[in-house]
Amino acid sequence: MTEFEQMDESERLQFTEFKRNLNRQAAQAQVGKIEYELTDASVDRNILKRVCQDANALKLGAICTLPCYVRTCAMLLGKDPQTSLIACISSPHGGDTTEIKVKAIKDAVKNGVDEVEVTAPIAYVKDANWGYVKRELKKLKGAAKKCGLRINIESPLLTPQEITKLCTVAADCGITSLRVSSDSYGIPDAEVVTRIKAAVKDKCTVKAVGITGLADMNVAFDMGAGIVGSKNAADLARLIFQTV
Repeated sequence: MTEFEQMDESERLQFTEFKRNLNRQAAQAQVGKIEYELTDASVDRNILKRVCQDANALKLGAICTLPCYVRTCAMLLGKDPQTSLIACISSPHGGDTTEIKVKAIKDAVKNGVDEVEVTAPIAYVKDANWGYVKRELKKLKGAAKKCGLRINIESPLLTPQEITKLCTVAADCGITSLRVSSDSYGIPDAEVVTRIKAAVKDKCTVKAVGITGLADMNVAFDMGAGIVGSKNAADLARLIFQTV
């Protein structure tokens, strides 16, 4: 006879509820690693409202949106938001000057973001101008101040060697989270996550994108991602909660 079978009815109910609560907590922890990708320039206020309501209700990890939507999203999330708000700046190519990026960061911070996600200066990475890249990352980090700063490396445009070098430079500059790409140039291979993770060790969290289902999400986590971004974030979260 198992230990469970030896329990009386009251103890069995308590034990079952205890396991259910643990499963709920595990599901919520997983949902907290999913971020809603709201970077389509054609979204309207109704979509913004629905996304913010879903993100709050499900306690998603974050909403990632364009700078022009930050103020509206901050208002819709309310005074006690259950999710973070992230501005995606200079996406997808990172071709804006450092000064423009710095101003965009300061504006986003003023408008209520928790973090900013800025695309690295890809043209300078391709030119191997690492001095420029380092200077820009340090200035961006200074502009973000207490808000978190993430860097989008746009990996489909880079060689494996460039990916490794850029990630190493970012980690050395104190960047704590790296996004593999914006999806604008195609979905990167899952192996890119492993390459980034190997380059930064435990200095940076890696964000995988283009997640469309639970299978994609589990592969990304297995490869070393700590965060995943999806345009179907709310649907993914609901699927996870349904398994509890």
